[in-house]
Amino acid sequence: MTRTLRLENGVTLTLIHQPQATQAAALWRVNAGSLHEPDAWPGLAHLLEHMLFRGSDGYPDDERLMRWVPDQGGRLNASTRLCQTAFFFEAPAQALKPGLSRLTDMLVAPRLAPGALMQETAVIDAEYRLLAQDAATRREAALLALTAGDARLTRLRIGHQAAFGDDAPRLRAALSAFHQRHYHAANLHLFLCGPQPLNELETLAREAAARIPPGVAAPLAINARTGGSGALAQPGFAQLELSFLLPADVRPALRLLAHALHSEAPGGLMAALREQALADDATLEADALDNATLWLRIAFTLAGETINPARVDALFHRWLAALAALPEGALSPLRRLADEDFAALGPMDALRAHAFGLPPGEATALPALLAALRAQRPTRLWLAPDVNGAPVKTQGLTLTLGAFPAAHDVLPVNTEFSPAPVFPPALAVALPGDCAPLAWQPGAETVALTLTPAPGTVVSERRGMELLSRLRPLCDRARLDGGTLQVGLADGRWRIALSGSEPLVITILTEMMTHLWEPDERYTAEAERLAQRAQAQESQAIAVRRLLAQLPRELLIATHVPDAQAWQATLEGGGPLLRDALARRLSDFPFPLVPPAPPRPLPTPRRFMLPATGPDSALLLFVPLPSSQRTAAAALHAPFFQHMRVDQNIGYVAQCQWHACAGYEGLLALLQSPHLTPDALLRETAAFFERQGEVWRDVVSQAWVGSVAGEGVER
Repeated sequence: MTRTLRLENGVTLTLIHQPQATQAAALWRVNAGSLHEPDAWPGLAHLLEHMLFRGSDGYPDDERLMRWVPDQGGRLNASTRLCQTAFFFEAPAQALKPGLSRLTDMLVAPRLAPGALMQETAVIDAEYRLLAQDAATRREAALLALTAGDARLTRLRIGHQAAFGDDAPRLRAALSAFHQRHYHAANLHLFLCGPQPLNELETLAREAAARIPPGVAAPLAINARTGGSGALAQPGFAQLELSFLLPADVRPALRLLAHALHSEAPGGLMAALREQALADDATLEADALDNATLWLRIAFTLAGETINPARVDALFHRWLAALAALPEGALSPLRRLADEDFAALGPMDALRAHAFGLPPGEATALPALLAALRAQRPTRLWLAPDVNGAPVKTQGLTLTLGAFPAAHDVLPVNTEFSPAPVFPPALAVALPGDCAPLAWQPGAETVALTLTPAPGTVVSERRGMELLSRLRPLCDRARLDGGTLQVGLADGRWRIALSGSEPLVITILTEMMTHLWEPDERYTAEAERLAQRAQAQESQAIAVRRLLAQLPRELLIATHVPDAQAWQATLEGGGPLLRDALARRLSDFPFPLVPPAPPRPLPTPRRFMLPATGPDSALLLFVPLPSSQRTAAAALHAPFFQHMRVDQNIGYVAQCQWHACAGYEGLLALLQSPHLTPDALLRETAAFFERQGEVWRDVVSQAWVGSVAGEGVER
């Protein structure tokens, strides 16, 4: 249940009642972002976002939101976008009122202390150097360069030390002026979500909104255009990105369009792209460009560098035409899935979707969205490693931009779309006579079957990707019939999870066996591409994310049994007849099934190192612990961040939290620094834990340690 209203002082409120939620969330959206910055101060909006978390008049130091939310077991973040900035947190429902008070105070009365200001400019400078190599950042910069009819689209957005300078009073004055100009009632929108009744949420929202000073909004209008084409040299894999400028009022149709785009049903775009080995995946993103304009990007991951992206573009537009020709109501199954996905979001993610993501779907807005897409020639960007081009400077980055490939032979033959999701009738296959081991936990309300590798078995990335490739269409089929099928990594281990009614579970499992045994080389080739792509994406990620991805591999390899390929299956819910039918059907599973067993004991902790791909060093510590220590470990989050990120200014990643990985649980600590070596980071971490008392004094000696050595120095 949602309520939206605009108060007399100009603040807009959106209130969402989630009766089953145990958490609540708040989000302030400011209609000011990077494009509102004065030309003399690029990156100012980003810097202000950082500074607002450093304390306010009403809640300084340890009382500020950044320290308080982790102590409540919650999470928080912020995002500076093109023409909006958002600040948000999620915490237990009873903490919403004091949390909202802190969140509002930091927007109304930031301290902007000079010492903290210069610390944050150093942090943003390190972030700039990191993002200068980030694939997503460079792709967005290239698209805006092709779209630009306005110089604001190509100027620096992240910010760096040279842009901010070393005159703290002058920089603080600029920040204060930007804050006063944009952080006022006419520019602010408050979103609240939680189990509280709407009237209670409205009371809290009105109290918070009453603190916002008055002001007059200055509308933003950006001169941008579409229709340009280009190519960006980028390591990794080939992509096509299509960019559209749309009226802002079509935004409620984006969630439904995204579901139609991703649907694997026969007759849909994704099925055609995979069948013709043109593309393996597609994504949709949108941002507000100005007060009246939406910037939409649709990206296709191409099946190879030799694929002509113009063919994929032509296929996409043919699919749009088929989508627009569907009778009313034909997409109602996908709309149901879109509504279910939104309803499943937690409070903070629901607020982010409302504020700047994909809001709840409105099918009535889809015709206008499709008409706008079909009437516009999009900006087209091809990304590939071997693009021939010239260096172009934009947004403080140097990009190699070249020409879009020639559009010869672009129309795929015999491609007819029927994009309403319809699957062929289910197979009728007799049950085998043999039975596979199947653990059964009766009594659960929902029937759920889970397949995971047995302890000692390591599933390669390519093998896991082939499972995903073969079963992808069945994931959509299960959902459209009221169940779920999920195939992918969970806590670092491959997993197949199926749930739904008893008839659906046996039907989907029957289809699964057929798909898993189908002798089609297309799946092998696609799996190889997906595995290589995942490896390329991981290699381009920031250092701590690479360490996080490697940790489960290290734990699994340490307990690996040579040549082991066994899996294990567990059924929750259902009756004895279902259990017998599933055990017989699982005898066709292409890997041996064994009775479930607990994870193998880990050997002595070890240290692993990854090669550097940038200037930063990083450190990961993982200490397997009993679940009884979870609360004590969670209490270290806030002091660890305060000491490493604020007091010592080690770097912009400083996390200490409870973590589940490869079947094990324990304490995880992460640091990334442009200044220090891994050994220096390890000493700082050891010193921190020694100060936390006897329980944590020797924790580092029990830790699995991962590191990346950048250009840091010893301390």
